[in-house]
Amino acid sequence: MTMSCLATDQAESLRRLAGRANKTEVPDQLQVREGLRVISVTSGKGGVGKTSVVVNLAASLAACGQRVLIVDSNPGVGDICLRLGKDAPFRMGQVLSGDIALNDTVVDLGGGVSVLPAGMEMQQYSALSPWERSALLQSMLRLQNDYDCFLIDTGSGMAANLTSFAAIAREIMLVVTPEPTSITDAYALIKMLSGRDSSFRFRLLINMCRDNQEGETLFSKLAAITGRFLQVQFDHAGTILHDELLVESVRRRGALYRLFPDAKASTGFKNLAQKINAERPGGAATMPVASVASSTMWRNHELSS
Repeated sequence: MTMSCLATDQAESLRRLAGRANKTEVPDQLQVREGLRVISVTSGKGGVGKTSVVVNLAASLAACGQRVLIVDSNPGVGDICLRLGKDAPFRMGQVLSGDIALNDTVVDLGGGVSVLPAGMEMQQYSALSPWERSALLQSMLRLQNDYDCFLIDTGSGMAANLTSFAAIAREIMLVVTPEPTSITDAYALIKMLSGRDSSFRFRLLINMCRDNQEGETLFSKLAAITGRFLQVQFDHAGTILHDELLVESVRRRGALYRLFPDAKASTGFKNLAQKINAERPGGAATMPVASVASSTMWRNHELSS
């Protein structure tokens, strides 16, 4: 099959996903229902434990009675499923080609947590048109009535999937470690995202700390810098302590929170989930995404990532 035929089939598939008759009906609005939490978990750089945060936050939210969908949008082939010993039989490319329905890709992990393996290679994602990206986001939101919370595990840095998935996430949970490069890259990411949309709420989660005081100190320093140079909504989500049992949980292919509920890091995830649950869920919202998907500046960031 030629590349032009593949592109045509992909566009037709996305029209069906979005429930649109033709491509001229651009899905420029995304409807997020009342009470649904959509949190994008990201980082300025790799290696800060972002995926561990997503897995364990999902488990701790589920322990509080929440139905959680992890949207695994990291480039690759279902990293979260592999990490937890589950098979992800379908890939997003099969959805884009029209071979399977989006909801058929969802993997039930049990205990109130499911995963949508939404990852694609960066070149494949970047090749999507603004309309196709909007259609893909809209199709994902068709799953929202089955869940109380979406946790979006994005790529690190200024990746294309982060900038697009941010369209449906008003809350950006930024995972940072005490490492200097992590702090520097986190600030750069906050600057880029807030420059595009000042309504984003940033929650800073300090990971791999020696103690809670180290986390408080790091947050205070980054808050002072952002407060001086940027106009952003910025708060401290919490601190997760360095814990060797995290390595053991990965070896056992399970969530630390479930395998070792009394571990130091598990306490941090429990506190984070309780903090999120204590907050009043947001009301219904209509997100205009056409401007996000087609923005020249947004696109420039993606091409340079």
